[in-house]
This record gives sequence, structure tokens and C-alpha cells, in this order.
Amino acid sequence: MGANVVLLEGHKMGGDCLNYGCVPSKALIASGKAAYGQTHSAEYGVANAAPQVDYAAAKDHVAQVIAQIEPVDSQERFEGLGVHVIREFGEFISETEVQAGATVIKARRVVIATGSSPFVPPIDGIDTVPYLTNETLWELRERPDHLLIIGGGPIGMEMAQAHRRLGSRVTVIEGEKALGKDDPEMAEVVLTNLRREGIEIVEGALAEKIEGADGSVTVHTKDGRRFDGSHLLVAVGRKPNTDKLNLEAAGIETTRTGIKVDDSLRTTNRRVYAVGDVAGGL
Repeated sequence: MGANVVLLEGHKMGGDCLNYGCVPSKALIASGKAAYGQTHSAEYGVANAAPQVDYAAAKDHVAQVIAQIEPVDSQERFEGLGVHVIREFGEFISETEVQAGATVIKARRVVIATGSSPFVPPIDGIDTVPYLTNETLWELRERPDHLLIIGGGPIGMEMAQAHRRLGSRVTVIEGEKALGKDDPEMAEVVLTNLRREGIEIVEGALAEKIEGADGSVTVHTKDGRRFDGSHLLVAVGRKPNTDKLNLEAAGIETTRTGIKVDDSLRTTNRRVYAVGDVAGGL
């Protein structure tokens, strides 16, 4: 559209979706689907077979899918489009200026699209036990024998199904209702099928204490139950990435869920907009 554009990125180009979210999760789901297909092919006239799952190779597949898309999200591609890319985190130093490293940018309009990160709740003992999030799960190369997942939202449930299909035992521990933010009738169809696949989904179980070490983790819930597993994935929700932005300097207000915006995504600073996860909500 002819505008001069500066893009700031202090971490990985492509952000959460490419590196930790949509792309790797759907790639692992595809591996799980392939394994599931081998055990459920008889209805198509092909004998069922026990899949020989190589979890590390499935993670290699995830990495390959990310690598295929990386060039589209790369610094070189955007620079080729005429965008000035600065590989630094940006912070406001006034209502009209943003600093990124040694560079100060004065812009007519600013768009904040810093996304979100995994929220890790202050459960007693969680700081003493090794746990995974959607950011660190992709580094795991050995298949969990029994994966405990705290959180029955979309991230927790899709990773539950992928790992179950790849041969792990899976227990989902949800404090309220699994897939509780989705249409109840549709969610029930999904949950019924997941339970049929052998996933243990425990609802109304609020995690109160965690203990253990590498290869052995126990989650205690407020109602006195305990769940033992080999690995723990924390997937209870997201928090907006606002801590590095120095929003106060720009007069930008926040809410409990993210940056405060109006119906056109304008913040309380008329020059600044916030889009995506950092704005909170749908």
C-alpha cells in the first residue's frame, strides 16, 4: 500500500505460530493420524497393523515442516518486500516513539502484535519439578511413557490426542470442564471420541500440588486425588506478551486479558493498535 514499514522482532521470525504453535502442533497431529490410520484401516479392507512409532523421527518431521515454511517468514523475505527489519525487542519511550536496541523509531502509526506465552500458574511445587509447555515440548525426543497434562483447553487436548496416538498413556487434568469455552454439544462429541481412544480426561480436578523429578511426576488435586506420570505438560492458558513494551510511556492501558482496545483495535493511544493474542479475547 506504499507505506514505510519497520518490523521489530527480538526473538524468532514467524513467532509463536511457526515455531511453537499452529505449525508444529498440526505436524505432530499428522504423525499421530498416520499411526492411528494403521490401527484403524480394516474398515477400508486393509488389515490393521501395529504402528512402529519412532517419536524422535516424528519430531524430525515437525522440524522439517517448520523448515519448509521458515523462508516465507524470514527476515530476508520481508526485506525483499521493502520492509526494514530490526531484530530487537521494541519498547515505547514516548507516545510516538519506539526504541529497538540503539534505534529510535518515530511513527505515525504503531501496531503491537507481540502475541502471548504459556501461562504457568503458581501451583505449589511446580518450580521444583521439570515440566513442559507448548514452547519446550518440541525439544523432547523421547516419547513420554505417561503424559500428564494440566489443562483441558485446545492446546492440552490436541497434544493429548497426538501423544496417545503415538503410543503414550495420557491423563488430562482439568480444573473445570474440558473444552469449556467451546460449544457444549460439539465439545461432548470431541471428548467422547478422545475417551474412546483411551485418553483419561478428569474434570473438576484443580491441581493443588506437584512433586517429583525427571521421569516421575505426581499431581495432587484439591479434592484429594493424585495422578502419577512420567512427564508433565502445563497447558492452562496464555498470557499476553506486554512486559517488555513499557506501555505506560505511551499511555496505553491494559486489562486482565491484554491490551485494552476498541472495536477497531485502537488502544488508548490513538496512534497505536493492538492485534492478535496481545489484545486478549477473540
